[in-house]
Amino acid sequence: MKKTMILVLVINMFMLVGCGGSGGGAKASGDKYSTGAFNVQIPKGWAATPFYRSGQISPNQLSVHKGTAEEYKLMSAPFLQIQLSTESGFSGEVNAKNSFKELKDIQPVTLGKNTWKGYTGIQARGSSSIPLVYIWTAVDGANIAITVWTEMGDKKISLDDADVKAIISSITPE
Repeated sequence: MKKTMILVLVINMFMLVGCGGSGGGAKASGDKYSTGAFNVQIPKGWAATPFYRSGQISPNQLSVHKGTAEEYKLMSAPFLQIQLSTESGFSGEVNAKNSFKELKDIQPVTLGKNTWKGYTGIQARGSSSIPLVYIWTAVDGANIAITVWTEMGDKKISLDDADVKAIISSITPE
């Protein structure tokens, strides 16, 4: 867990991209961010950080952190980790079951035009006990999975937060 968090922090330090705008409500407002594979609106007070794989930016993944754009503070801020897959056989359910302990189903939630299935749980790697929400849906032939890191230090977010709903509702494959 610590190695993974440190790796993500180091990677994000090199290519941090801060975005702003006015957030809130079910409609996404703020700056549009494109990964090359999907678009998402980033509300004011949130920052988008690309994900690196083999030294290159992965267009299929993005983290959106609340409350900071400072590289050294990213892992102390709650965030959404968004992943898009067009591979056949992708299953959000399998991914969640492999990554969580204390799994609990959540009722499907409709955000924007999409209905999301999901779980809550505790991160299963390492000795940490970070609570997470994992949701997934299919959109225009793509599967989108989101891990919501709900508590980082004393900061919290939830699926009920207007900004979180707005971010999720705005995700569209390119």
